[in-house]
Amino acid sequence: MNQFYNIEKLTKFRRELHQKPELSGYEKRTSAFIKAFLAPLKPDQIIENLGGHGLALVFKGKEAGKRVLLRADMDALPITEKSTLDYKSQNEGVAHLCGHDGHSTIMAGVAMRLAEKRPQKGEVVLLFQPAEETGEGAEKVIKDSKFETIKPDIAFALHNLPGFALNTIVVKNDTFAAASVGIKIKFNGRTAHASQPETGLSPASALGETISRFTQLAEKWKQSKRFQLLTITHAWLGDEAFGTAPGQAECWITIRSFADEALQQMEQECVEAAQEIAQKAKLEMEVSRHEPFSATVNNHQATARVEKAALENKLKVHQLETPFRWSEDFGHFGKCSPIALFGIGSGIDQPALHNPDFDFPDEIIEAAVNTFEHISRQICG
Repeated sequence: MNQFYNIEKLTKFRRELHQKPELSGYEKRTSAFIKAFLAPLKPDQIIENLGGHGLALVFKGKEAGKRVLLRADMDALPITEKSTLDYKSQNEGVAHLCGHDGHSTIMAGVAMRLAEKRPQKGEVVLLFQPAEETGEGAEKVIKDSKFETIKPDIAFALHNLPGFALNTIVVKNDTFAAASVGIKIKFNGRTAHASQPETGLSPASALGETISRFTQLAEKWKQSKRFQLLTITHAWLGDEAFGTAPGQAECWITIRSFADEALQQMEQECVEAAQEIAQKAKLEMEVSRHEPFSATVNNHQATARVEKAALENKLKVHQLETPFRWSEDFGHFGKCSPIALFGIGSGIDQPALHNPDFDFPDEIIEAAVNTFEHISRQICG
């Protein structure tokens, strides 16, 4: 009989998390709730406030060995949930519509298993990471001085995947998810009375030309043999007033590629195009970067461990042919150790991630816990 592991208890925990979502960088209550739930398991070490509100539990073996890091994200999205669930979000305008409540629950289940049977050697670190959705969390965790005490020899993470059959383990060597970054171009001119626009300096034409140039770049990159995507996400010109000619404008874009180097080249080309337009229009220009994600590049040996764990648990394995276009900040961990990000199917007919009616399926918790546990046992016993 299991001393700690209890699927009913985990399901209840997941639904309580679902009711209390917090945005990226604001996961203070979430972190405290997870800690309170897991502290009775008596891990060898608990590290708090890691890269913000991050939380790490360390389970140590009696013998020396490798340190394995298993990561779950825990932040929610600024989207209003549309559901009739008894446990729907109680935080207006914020909801767990990407399944991070489920990911944290899975890792809590792994903690239960490790408490029942400690690793024989090395260490297993369970990381509950903040701010994945904005691309900031992993990097802040890694830069935190406390991370040095848990820096892994190898690291693993998963994401639930609507559109794949329940409990199917989805793997891919090399790039699993795209690199991306948001770029904000701001033009600064000078406002004027709408009856005398010539006394000001309007960025209207520059904004229009920028949108046109970015559209041309997007079309050019669509023809490229490698994946390169530019999406115009927002444009703004002046204030909401009929009596004032505008003095400021903004254009926001998101660019994506399957390689960090390609993304850097795309960013440079976009910024240079906007600078050329600003100079011609005699406008000042500001550029800022937002929500940067490195490409998530899987190590072949790490991916093989995921496949082995899945097969040991008699789970179907799906080999992905093309990387996902979305981004995952777990890629940052690839700069300090070999990594493998894998997926677990959350249902063929499951609403898509970030949809207002998405809800993480509790049916996949146990299969995911089993997979993570078997990965850790391969390395730490």
